[in-house]
Amino acid sequence: MVSLVAGGALPVLGPVAAVVLPVYGLLALLSLRRHLVRRDADRLVAGLLDAVDATAEGLRAGALPDGTTVPLHGGGVGERWAGAAVEVARGRLLAAYRLSEHLGVPLVDLLERVEADLRAGQALRAEMAAQLAGAQTSTAVLLPLPLLGLWVGSAMGTDPAALLLHTRLGAACALTAVAMQCLGLLWTSRMVHAATAEAR
Repeated sequence: MVSLVAGGALPVLGPVAAVVLPVYGLLALLSLRRHLVRRDADRLVAGLLDAVDATAEGLRAGALPDGTTVPLHGGGVGERWAGAAVEVARGRLLAAYRLSEHLGVPLVDLLERVEADLRAGQALRAEMAAQLAGAQTSTAVLLPLPLLGLWVGSAMGTDPAALLLHTRLGAACALTAVAMQCLGLLWTSRMVHAATAEAR
């Protein structure tokens, strides 16, 4: 897809656009993928919590423990990409089942503790997401910012696209700006990742 965009842009807009457009397309796709992965992880953890709660309720009502009641293994592509929070949740559930099976610890007590721990982690992730909203908004603003600059230049009666795409000075400015923007997005992404790495 990126090569198709580059190939289509080269004869029409020139070699600078053939480099810049695929880079922005890739950044947009990565941003969308990150959002979908985060949403998928939140849904999976919420589903695990509901399953744990239902299993604990069943055990309190006298149902026999069943290791297959709570899903412990991932299936689809979305689950494999969902992130560390889901793997941590499944690991704790599996440990609870093994402790109950091998040491005779009441499973309902272990599930209640796992549920409390997972809900605390979920609340912490939500709080951190709220506090990091500013950084994530900055990331979202960075992507369309060059288009705004081109629009402002056009509104002032100049032709910034022609200057950026078809002159050496413009090409140098455009490629430098893209490189700096990529570094800024990478830095912001690493900051967000470092801040949320402990919230599992």
